[in-house]
Amino acid sequence: MPSHLFVVDPFGPIDITKDSSFALMLAAQGRGHAVWSCDTDGLFAQSGQGFARCRPTRVQALRGDHVHFGPVQSQPLGHFDVVWMRKDPPFDMQYIAATYVLDLAPEKTRVLSRPEALRSWNEKCSILHYPQLAPPSLLTRDMDEIRRFQAEVGGSIVVKPLAFSGGAGIVALHPGDKNSRSLIEISTAGGKQFVLVQAYLPEVVLGDKRVILVNGIALAGLLRIPPADDLRGNIHIGATVELKPLTPAEQKVCDVLGPDLKAAGHVFVGIDLIGEKLTEINVTSPTGIQEIRDLGGPDIAQALLDAALA
Repeated sequence: MPSHLFVVDPFGPIDITKDSSFALMLAAQGRGHAVWSCDTDGLFAQSGQGFARCRPTRVQALRGDHVHFGPVQSQPLGHFDVVWMRKDPPFDMQYIAATYVLDLAPEKTRVLSRPEALRSWNEKCSILHYPQLAPPSLLTRDMDEIRRFQAEVGGSIVVKPLAFSGGAGIVALHPGDKNSRSLIEISTAGGKQFVLVQAYLPEVVLGDKRVILVNGIALAGLLRIPPADDLRGNIHIGATVELKPLTPAEQKVCDVLGPDLKAAGHVFVGIDLIGEKLTEINVTSPTGIQEIRDLGGPDIAQALLDAALA
C-alpha cells in the first residue's frame, strides 16, 4: 500500500472546498493509501538521514470535522513512497532549510516537487527566463530603476514581493498616483529588498487564467475574475471562477514551459496568464484543482496521484 507524507500548513483554517492539498489527501485515502502529515517544524535531519515527526492523518469532506490524527511518530523519509512539499510561502530561510531535509530522502522516495527545483524556480522570478512569453519585467531593489522602468513602459506597473503567495503585497501603480513613491519604498523596504516589477496588463480586469500542468502537460484552465475593488484574481479574496479552454497562444506558452518544468521535476504547477502573457509560475503549493473539478473539468487530484506513483 503506497504511503504519502504531506508537508502542509496547519489544518485548522483551511477551506476544504478549495484546498488542493486536502483534495490530494482525500484522493489518496480513497485509493486505500496511507496518509501522513506534518508542518515544516516536523522535519529534521541527523547523520545524513532525513526524518519527519508526523501523524497518521484521516480526512473527510465534513466541514468542522475534516481531519483526524493518530499519535505523533518520528519516521525516516524513506518510510514514504511520496513526500508532497505543499507548505505555503513565505519562501524564506525556514522554507529553504526544510528543502535541505527533503534533499536527504532516499532515491526510492519521490519528493514533489524536487527540493532543488523549489529552490531554483522562484514563483515570481522564473518568468525572467521566458521574456518572449511574459510582459516587460524588471527584477531590482533600486527605487530609481523602478521609476525609470515605470516611465519606460508607459506609467502603469505592478510591483510584486518575491517571498509571498496568494497575491500578498502586490500593488499596481498608475500615472499620477501620489502614493507611488511611498509604495515603492514600502515594497522594497527602502531599497533593501528585491521586487519583481511588471508592465501593467489592462486585460487583468477580465481575469487571469490559472492553468494547471501535470508533468509539463496542461490539463485545464481556470479563469479567475477579480472583485471590482481589487486588482488580484486570487480565489481566497473573492475572485469568481470559470472553466475556460486555452487559446492557441496560451497553449503555446504551456508547450514552451512544459518540457522545462518536467525536466526540473515539477509535477504539479499552476501558471498564471493575463492577456495570454505569462505572469507567474507557481510551484510551491498551486491551487485550483477543486474548482476545476467542481466546474466539470478533469479530476486533477487523480492525475497527480497517477503521476506521483508512475
